[in-house]
Amino acid sequence: MNASYRGRRWICLPARGAVLVNTDLHGNGEDFRQMRARFEAARARDPETHWVILGDIVHAPSDSARLRKPELYGYPDESYAIAAGIRALQRDHPGRVHFVLGNHDYAHIGGPRTRKFYSDEAAALEICLAPEQVEELRALFRDALLAVLTPCGAFMSHGSPNESLDELAALDELSLPPVEGDARGRAILEGLLTAYGQRAEVTARVLERISRGLPRQRFLVHGHDRDEDGWFSYHPGQICVVCFGAPRRARRYLRLDLETTYESSAALREDVEILRVYDDA
Repeated sequence: MNASYRGRRWICLPARGAVLVNTDLHGNGEDFRQMRARFEAARARDPETHWVILGDIVHAPSDSARLRKPELYGYPDESYAIAAGIRALQRDHPGRVHFVLGNHDYAHIGGPRTRKFYSDEAAALEICLAPEQVEELRALFRDALLAVLTPCGAFMSHGSPNESLDELAALDELSLPPVEGDARGRAILEGLLTAYGQRAEVTARVLERISRGLPRQRFLVHGHDRDEDGWFSYHPGQICVVCFGAPRRARRYLRLDLETTYESSAALREDVEILRVYDDA
């Protein structure tokens, strides 16, 4: 499969080059700039390189959280700069930088308001921005993907999809937020945006169903969670790599070869596919 396939809310990458994948940045501008530098360097070596950002780019920790755990949360909120940076990258590298919606991002376009560090994190951020900046933020989120498929076997989303997602076409039919009475749409979004994980057999069934007519999706790459070791896997059908909530030395991202096949997340190796964000870590 040498061409990409896409719907309105999903894309299947072509079997060429590589893809870099990171999860939740939560306003950490240093992590974003480091990943941007890695992507730009990789693309200079191989123009077929892609970058997938799995949501929750906004909402940094509160001042009290920064003081309480500076090794995890000691950074300023650069949420808007990250959103603007992603939009600039999408203009400069068309078709190569793919943003997937997270639940914190969704809170800015009609989704449930998040309350990790403030009673209403969307309002707390938007009150600090100019109206045109708020609109730029929302434009990125309104146009976001909900899933990325790959020829190498990795299905990517912010959260862990549940069995409400039984076909990719359902993603293209979704309104954000879902229209009144769309119980199925709300259930699909609940999995994709807020579920931390599913049983192995549930994930396997979901991946089998959404693979129809496309390369087989063998395991899930997701964010939404945190781990101070930088990554974790509950079972071979799932892996989560972590920036937010991990100390700097432990933050991880993935580099996957789109021209190979990974049978499961167990095939991903430390320092080969599972990489540290910072070389000096």
